[in-house]
Amino acid sequence: MILRFPEVLHVTVPETARTLEGFRQWVASKGFPESARISYLAGELFIDMSPEMFDSHNQVKAEIDGVLQPLVKKYDLGKYCPDGLWITNDDADLSTEADATFLSWERLKSGAMQLIPRGEGRDGIEMRGSPDWVLEIVSNTSERKDAVRLLDLYFRANVREYWLIDARGDSILFTIYHRGEEAFAAVAAVEGWLPSVVFAGQFRLSRERDCIGGWSYTLEMRQ
Repeated sequence: MILRFPEVLHVTVPETARTLEGFRQWVASKGFPESARISYLAGELFIDMSPEMFDSHNQVKAEIDGVLQPLVKKYDLGKYCPDGLWITNDDADLSTEADATFLSWERLKSGAMQLIPRGEGRDGIEMRGSPDWVLEIVSNTSERKDAVRLLDLYFRANVREYWLIDARGDSILFTIYHRGEEAFAAVAAVEGWLPSVVFAGQFRLSRERDCIGGWSYTLEMRQ
């Protein structure tokens, strides 16, 4: 299968990439395009060639990273992984890159989340298993993927908590999902604060205009 993007890029997708194992082999090969963000979602390939929006995506992600990464380091909770970590899960038939991922020491030590070495040594590009927490920020091209497909697949992958943020509209839609018996359930806000089991606190995301008319985001936490 060949996906054609006129005057930009041709991506040749091997037929074997229609399965999780085949997709994993393709990602690790020299034929995988570096500029594309491609996810395998239970037999469906999602290919996003669009650069991320500055105000409604990039700056949201920067604020979340800026708050949670120091928190994880301060309390030695595990590994906070910004955008770009490749995660796969066999039970969910899933292979993707979240906007951010958190891996607790508990899951890393138990083998519930494992780094797959690439060549000699211990380094690699793929984390395989069940992350504790994932973040997705909705863009114009990812709404169905983030809000529908990944909501189901992250649950099947035994993710403990899923944060979904949509900052494209007049107000921020910030949802924290906890695990129910058969699916994720959105937690109720209390006076604007959303509880997080993974990070043992409550969070609130707000924004205001900066001096050039763009958005400046603030993620607050209370315990």
